[in-house]
Amino acid sequence: KMHAMGNDFCIFGSPTEKKLPEKDLICKICDRHYGVGCDCAVFIGYSEGSDFYMHVYNPDGYEAEICGNALRCSAKYVCENGYFSKRNLNVQTKAGIRNAIVGDEKITTEIGIPKIIESTFINIAGINIPYVSVSLGNPHCVIFVNKLSNDEFSFLGKSIETHPFFPEGTNVEFIRIISDELIEMRVWERGIGETLSCTTGSCASSAAAIYLGNSSKELTVIQPGGDLTVITNEDGLMSVTGSCTTVFKGSLI
Repeated sequence: KMHAMGNDFCIFGSPTEKKLPEKDLICKICDRHYGVGCDCAVFIGYSEGSDFYMHVYNPDGYEAEICGNALRCSAKYVCENGYFSKRNLNVQTKAGIRNAIVGDEKITTEIGIPKIIESTFINIAGINIPYVSVSLGNPHCVIFVNKLSNDEFSFLGKSIETHPFFPEGTNVEFIRIISDELIEMRVWERGIGETLSCTTGSCASSAAAIYLGNSSKELTVIQPGGDLTVITNEDGLMSVTGSCTTVFKGSLI
């Protein structure tokens, strides 16, 4: 079990594994009462075109396209367990291949080039709410706020996640602009609910802020689980550097 800024994962498998886990096993692992408990289960499997395949599963058994926090944890996992001696890895995800460089304390990962889908309004309970829709291989709906109560966060997060605008569901980020180089974010993740941090959500929020002309291309995102700096290069590629922690190792009976 590992976590990155409080976003926790149960990671299993190896770069030689070709058989994917059953949905029932995923749900059992993720269950915080009858299983191990985690935001997502991560299965490390074989990839023909990269060092390994990172499969990320939500607690409902649905496989997500990509998860930036899981990417850092997975890269540390394969190195920590001796699968690779090198520290520069190419990782296959459903969203494509991403690079991860494992340092002594922190890991740098490429998250991708964000795509702004649209900037418009969504109607929730009769109120038109402006949002920016962003794709980083997985979907994000970014909403700018000045303040947000816990009740509003839960209601809007769930309502937007399952709104017909997003037939496959969406992650929802609520962000507050503090300065050109600093934003605050809470995230409602698709299929999970609130998590303490989200790397792709941080990148989507940064992309939306840059798109609307509110932020620089080196932006620190404050989250309940900690702060993450997102850097956007000249080509629009976003990368992050952060740590992750191994909580414990064990076997599931």
